[in-house]
Order: sequence, then C-alpha cells, then structure tokens
Amino acid sequence: VLRVIEKCPFKRAEFLYERSYLSEIFGTMALSPAKLTAFLQSFGMKREQHVGFMKEYLTDSRYILFDGTNIISDSQEMDINRIGYNSHRQYDPQVNLMYAFSTDAHRPGYYRLLPGNIRDVSAFKRSVEELGLSNTVIIADKGFGSEQNFDLLENSGLKYIIPLRRNNGHCDREKLKSGDKANFDGYFLFNGRAIWYYAYLQDGKRYMMFLDETLKAKEERDYLQNLEAGKENFSDEGFMEKQYSFGTIAFHTNLPDSPKEIYCLYKTRGEIEQTFDFLKNLLDQDHTYLQDKYAVESWAFINHISLMLVYEIYSRLRAADLLGKYSVQDFIIHLKYIQRIKINSSWVTGEISGKTQKLLDALDIHIA
Repeated sequence: VLRVIEKCPFKRAEFLYERSYLSEIFGTMALSPAKLTAFLQSFGMKREQHVGFMKEYLTDSRYILFDGTNIISDSQEMDINRIGYNSHRQYDPQVNLMYAFSTDAHRPGYYRLLPGNIRDVSAFKRSVEELGLSNTVIIADKGFGSEQNFDLLENSGLKYIIPLRRNNGHCDREKLKSGDKANFDGYFLFNGRAIWYYAYLQDGKRYMMFLDETLKAKEERDYLQNLEAGKENFSDEGFMEKQYSFGTIAFHTNLPDSPKEIYCLYKTRGEIEQTFDFLKNLLDQDHTYLQDKYAVESWAFINHISLMLVYEIYSRLRAADLLGKYSVQDFIIHLKYIQRIKINSSWVTGEISGKTQKLLDALDIHIA
C-alpha cells in the first residue's frame, strides 16, 4: 500500500526513502537504481519460494477461480513479451498473467507469468500441477474449456465448473428451439432476473444450459442496432443463426450440485475480475518497463503482495458495510495525509482529521 501512496521510478526511490519515516525504522538501505535492479533480478529467480508462499494461502480453499489478463511490455531485452491478442484488440508485445483467486478467503492466491502468445488454455495444466491442488473446485472462464483441460481435471480428481463457447458442439439447444418453457427443467431468480435451465448428459458427462431472457433481449437489440448501422459481420442470416444462442450460457461440470448452485458459484467470478481492476487501475500496473524476465517475476510478486494488502482493506470495508461509501482508493487517500513528525527529537503521529479517525475506528485500524 505504501507503493500506491508514493509511486516513483527507481532513480527517486533512495531520495524519497531517506526523507521518510521508514528510514527511521529500517535504517540505511541500498536503494540505488543499480542495487534495486540487481535485487529484482536475483529475487525473480526464486519461483519455487514464491509458489511456496502462495500455496499457504490456498491450502484450505474449496473454490478457486482461474482467469488471465495481459500486461503490455515494450522491452527489447526479453523473450517472454510476445506479440499477442487480447480483448481490447491490442497486438502490442505483452505478457500474459494467469491468476487464481480463492473465493473462500476472498483474495488472490496465485499467479503465473506466461509469454504473450501463449493462451491461458494451453498453460492451465502446468499451473494446476504447480499448485498441487486437491479437493478443490476449479471455476474458470470459457477460454479454459478444452477437452484437454477437462481430461486433466478429471484425471487429477478435481471438480470443476467451466462454461462452453457458444459455438461448442456440446451446446444442446433443441429445447430452446422448441420455444416451450415446459421443456425446461425449471427456473430460479438471480438478482431479480428469471434464469431458465435444463441439464443433459452427453457421453455420460454432465452439461447445463441456462437462458437469461433479459440478457437475450439486450443481445438481440445490440445485434440489430449494429446490423442497422451497416457494421461489418452483421447480417440477417447471422441474426437467424445466432437467435437461439442470445442470452444463453452452457456449463460443463462434474459437480452433483443443483443448476442454481452451479450458476451462482460461477457468478462469483466477478471477484477475480475485481482483482484485475485493482491491479490495472488502482495499482496502475497494466504496463511494465522492466528489461529482464526475472525482474518482471519480482515485479509480479510485489504486485501480488500489494493485491493481498488491497484485499485486506477491501474485506474490512465490506465487513463494516462501508463499500457503498468508501472505495479502497478513498481509504488510501485518507492514509496518505497521516504523517509522522519530529518534535523535540521525538517522532510522533501528526494530527488526524475527525473523518479519517472515524473511518479508522470503523475498520478497527489503529495508527500508533
């Protein structure tokens, strides 16, 4: 969190540290650009120790979310940043960052850096093996939905919930095409919206199809608006071809849970999306300028620790029912104006505003 409060390039780190109260606590530290670079390169080689640390925070996790995001890197000195493609249609040199999030602990628990041209689906196996998971339910996005990954999870004895791409051959829409809700198994309400569903077996494997009619209406409208605007790849034929896929999502799972439970578990994926939002927008780490792959590994580990601290704040705000009033960024801004000052050769905490003190008390945080 301190890094968020006072961001700086390597060249200013030593200057700022020597003028901060931290130097009173930790004394002299080697923070020149050359020393910092050497440290990052050395520390980045210790992947085994990094993973050992992360495993401690996933040991008792029953449900783990997997997803990935990209980090732009213009370095000319590395081979891990490759030309890739992401959801923002960026083809810049990039590094892929795979993350695992524990829904039990409500915090990120594991990451892995991948070359920018390696998709998440092909790297899933090694990540599961590195974590040594067991008695765990894996919840992933449709990008992980390959037969290879399903076989891996089955052979590893892991449970899973993974959605299928809409063009996947295992998506059975015959009951959707009938237009008769009596052919569905039933419905449930999720966030005030009716979700219709039916389950089916193919080759002894369990699948579920869900229909959100509110989402269906929106997707139909969006498609037709693009068609009317004359946008490329939108046509009458395309609409007719997609008409039974609008508003749907299909899952492959080996869990015995009810369709409603499966659907609700998958919807917890919003938490890992929040992780990437914190990383890129709060921590401002959507781009790395480091020139060495081991330094990037250190950069990723430091970001991971920062995310853990961010989630500690986030959890406290949620527990105090204050998320509607304060964001993590708001809290950090409040902390930023708390200072240690030297009076008569002694360091004391400066004055704290009443509003900030009230927030600290609500979160049970005490500033010495």
